[in-house]
Amino acid sequence: MKLTDFRTARDLAEARAVLKELGPVGLPMAGGTSLVFTSEKDERVAVDINRAVPAGIARENGSYRIGPTTRLAALQTFRGDGWVLDRVAVRLATQQIRNMSTIGGNISRVFPWADFPVALLALNAAMVIAGDAERTLNADEFFDGQPARLFQPGELLMAVKVPALTAGQGFGYRKQTQTSAGFSLMTAAAFVEADGNAVKTARVAIGAGVPFPGRATGVEDLLKGRKASEAAFREAAEKGLAELKFKGGDGMSEEYIGHLAAVLVGDALNEAWVAAKGGAA
Repeated sequence: MKLTDFRTARDLAEARAVLKELGPVGLPMAGGTSLVFTSEKDERVAVDINRAVPAGIARENGSYRIGPTTRLAALQTFRGDGWVLDRVAVRLATQQIRNMSTIGGNISRVFPWADFPVALLALNAAMVIAGDAERTLNADEFFDGQPARLFQPGELLMAVKVPALTAGQGFGYRKQTQTSAGFSLMTAAAFVEADGNAVKTARVAIGAGVPFPGRATGVEDLLKGRKASEAAFREAAEKGLAELKFKGGDGMSEEYIGHLAAVLVGDALNEAWVAAKGGAA
């Protein structure tokens, strides 16, 4: 896209007013690292929202509330009980990009290879949107298509709420790239809650090797109530993903990406289970 002007908002009220005035031409911007990947020829006016929208990470009622202008480098270095997003952040691109890119930017316009939509779907996160009224959407609603469809002119993402994992819960994350800083060929994330030696609940999400990040509900259904084991996780991954449509890329066939998805989902589930049972995350 072509940027024809650049404005800086001093606070939320000014940002909302400017974006309302500009309408569809207005483009909220914080890190700006994704502009290089946009192919549209539309002319837009960038509105710097770094002063208007909060940054930072705070514990709030069993969750972590993340300001949308929080840099990914901050997610990488943050530590807290039940916090797992550092394992996602550290795998994204390079340190230079993580120093600039924001969590809000990574999820407000979703590219197929985007990392955080996959993790937030698995964790059942929630997104808070501020407009004339504030509303909260869970991850399934927010990522059921491009999030841009949810925002009216003047509305902004105000927070990402991520549950803090507790005893008996675990998270697993896997991402396969050709180079350390390359785009993902396949990304998988899993949340598991244990009930003794059985899986009480599971949430599994995949991205990059599919047209748009989403839940792998077929895998989840096969695991609910089942006795946990690495073999069970791998079987559920293979059977639960069998009917999905995968896309090849970077010289990889659709069949290979489908195989890779099953391997990574199995690995992510096993990692989540070990963590849920008190092992090393």
